[in-house]
Amino acid sequence: KEITSGILKPGDRLLPEVEMAKYYQVSVITARKAMDELAAQGLIEKKQGKGTFVTSPKYGRDYTHIQGFSESCLARGLKPGARLLQKEIVAPKSSILESLGLDENSQTVKIVRLRYVNDEPMVIETSYFPLDYAFLLQENLDGSLFQVLREKKDLVIDGSKKIVEICRATTEEARWLKLRKNAPLLLVRSVAFGNAGQPVYVCMQVINGERFQLIL
Repeated sequence: KEITSGILKPGDRLLPEVEMAKYYQVSVITARKAMDELAAQGLIEKKQGKGTFVTSPKYGRDYTHIQGFSESCLARGLKPGARLLQKEIVAPKSSILESLGLDENSQTVKIVRLRYVNDEPMVIETSYFPLDYAFLLQENLDGSLFQVLREKKDLVIDGSKKIVEICRATTEEARWLKLRKNAPLLLVRSVAFGNAGQPVYVCMQVINGERFQLIL
């Protein structure tokens, strides 16, 4: 109750289990079980040699529904944001061309954006589009990419295939996400499809796994 009501705030150190048992007038076993349950829910974190602390709440994205990042945030009462880091025409890896159904010598539109949740940097998103989408180079991409595709191409993203892995933050990724180098990140590789079943873009997202959870 004290955690969810905000009396205990993220970063606050909790009493040791023995002292907590005395404070709440329960057995040490009961206090330990309660702490284990709170840790399993992600509300507290036990740090070896330091104690037990209240964690910051994790943001989440529901991948059981087809939604853009901005739409997903707004549906949860969160403030989405984006910062354009790079946009250019490139010759990508053959695996990307294959996923897009393009010839091996094709070029693509590459767009890299830093995505925010409540003004906190959360995701680095790298997307590759066929040259049919070169108009994106002239668009303001600080908002919803899904909305731009709907307005400019009358296109709705209707499906996707995703692979989720763990990776480690590079020096550049750590700088953008305000993490330490080699911090664990979630890596989501995906191919998005339009309402006619055509591949629209290939995307790689590196996500702050300590602050973000995926619902699959």
